[in-house]
Amino acid sequence: MARPPAWRHTLDEARRQALVAIDFYNRPGDRRSFSDFIVHIHLAWQNLLHADRMRRKAEIFYRESGGRRLFKRNPDGSKKTWDLTQCLRHEFKDNDPIRANVEFFVGLRNHVEHRFQDSVLVATAAEAHACIINFEAELVRRFGSRETLGSELKFPVFVQSLSPSRYEEQRNLRRGLPAAVSSFITEFQVGLPDEVRSDERFAYRLLLLPMKGPKTEADLALNFVRQEDLSEEELQALLGQEGSVIVAEKYREAVHGDEMLPKAAAAAVEKRIPFKFRVNDFTAIRKAWQIGPAKSGDKEQLPKSDGYCVYSPAFKQFVYRPKLVDRIVGAVDTAEKYQALLGRAPTMKALDGT
Repeated sequence: MARPPAWRHTLDEARRQALVAIDFYNRPGDRRSFSDFIVHIHLAWQNLLHADRMRRKAEIFYRESGGRRLFKRNPDGSKKTWDLTQCLRHEFKDNDPIRANVEFFVGLRNHVEHRFQDSVLVATAAEAHACIINFEAELVRRFGSRETLGSELKFPVFVQSLSPSRYEEQRNLRRGLPAAVSSFITEFQVGLPDEVRSDERFAYRLLLLPMKGPKTEADLALNFVRQEDLSEEELQALLGQEGSVIVAEKYREAVHGDEMLPKAAAAAVEKRIPFKFRVNDFTAIRKAWQIGPAKSGDKEQLPKSDGYCVYSPAFKQFVYRPKLVDRIVGAVDTAEKYQALLGRAPTMKALDGT
């Protein structure tokens, strides 16, 4: 029997590490370890790229400067192999969304503390999903469909994500993100071109919609569709189906779950001030502050929008964060400030608050 090529062992190790990473990510409760997921998915990618370069007889070892025949060595004397960052530079172009996604986890690796890892997991779920999907796609592209992990993985059973009573817990976890991790995520994302940030290969998000109605034998419990392929009427029609619809969305800045549509945001402001405050007032102020879209229906945001709003594919418009409501309240809570900002005297609310 012929001896398998050297790259075969490295490829097998890549597949094994990916499965271990997914196992750590999907474990319930205290058995879950996001930090271990990052470590093992890092090793999975590194071994995958090493295996492919070995198969192609391409370089995977560091060499001493000034001497092509001299290799850098590890303390035990073995040749020093390229790290994952070096592999990514040679295998993917600058601003490739797959490269950006893996580099995101390379950088995140040193920012995850065990006590905060559930918060980090919630905040980076879209990137983690993309990382696994990208790994599978590259595995099959480079080595063929026979190497797929698909036959060994099934769609996980969700409990927390689908239970309305747990939504607030998810939001609280996201809010508990350590400042250092939050800063890293924000700075990394801001440094990416818009076309990379919006690419599903960088961040793969899912919108889960419950389906209603009688189930037929032809129906699957889970069906995948793309929101960008649906009209507004088709999206609404999905709400009347049986089972669950998984809608793939492109990445936008993460939604925390407490964002508001303009009318609701205006009502939230009015509730906290003694004057009437309508949606037109809200729109006038946010535009003056260069927040949100320049005009209704735009997906591009004005230059000072960061932190105050986010585009929602589900509503096909921008939604606004409590931070903006707080800022507006502070800017219009007296008659003098109201008139200075909106150019007219405010109208007092009735005693009943209307």
